[in-house]
Amino acid sequence: MRQETIGFIGGGNMAEGIIKGVVADKAFAPENIHVYDILPQRMDLLHERYGTAVCADAAAAAAADVVVFAVRPQDVDTVCPQVAPYLKETSVFVSICAGVTMAKFAGYLGEKAKIVRVMPNTLTETHHGYSAVCRNGNTSAEDAAPVTAMLEAIGQVMEINESAFDTFTAYSCTGPAYLLYLMGALTDAGVRSGFSRAQSRAMTIENMIGTAMKLEQTGLHPGVILDTMTSPAGVGIEAICTMKKHGVSGAVMDSVEQAVKKANSLG
Repeated sequence: MRQETIGFIGGGNMAEGIIKGVVADKAFAPENIHVYDILPQRMDLLHERYGTAVCADAAAAAAADVVVFAVRPQDVDTVCPQVAPYLKETSVFVSICAGVTMAKFAGYLGEKAKIVRVMPNTLTETHHGYSAVCRNGNTSAEDAAPVTAMLEAIGQVMEINESAFDTFTAYSCTGPAYLLYLMGALTDAGVRSGFSRAQSRAMTIENMIGTAMKLEQTGLHPGVILDTMTSPAGVGIEAICTMKKHGVSGAVMDSVEQAVKKANSLG
């Protein structure tokens, strides 16, 4: 268990997802997690659920070793200047505000500030999925170690360039939506084939989990495994042929492309 203190400025759903994972993983002691939110009842709720410390004001949370800035992007210009005077020189400032660059935060916090930008994992409850991280030039890997530990409590961590954050949002954070859509289609196909919805759902989930595990365990490209499942004139190749005729692969790639464009337009 790490000894650093974490201060959350904002105690919304994403902050709670991180706190829940950190406490469950025993990465940090609950009493070392300080939360400030404009709604007192929100702080009280997090304290009751996870044992976190309630802060009287934003300054108390900002005095932590790691300060997680978890306010709405539209509130950055108002809240960040209020927090900046209370940060320690050694503090690592972590932003989970979508679309707000490290350069903008540096304008409020000063050119020497240690800043880490994070796009948190959206599958926090399953401990799967990736959080994206990038750090500014003032922040060493050692400085960012508690941030990595915090995020590893809710899944995997991938360090990327800040320029790729919008693309990460559209591809990885939105990824479960693509899979859910496909799983819904497969479930409907099972019902159409004569199975009950419960049976179709159960088979779809197990096939998705098992296939993902096989990909991870073998390290092979999906196409290589697919080749082993399509015997000459068999059932599998007939299904794949139909999907190719309908352009399923191209539709998936176009969907991601449009999501990336949308994400870039919001930044």
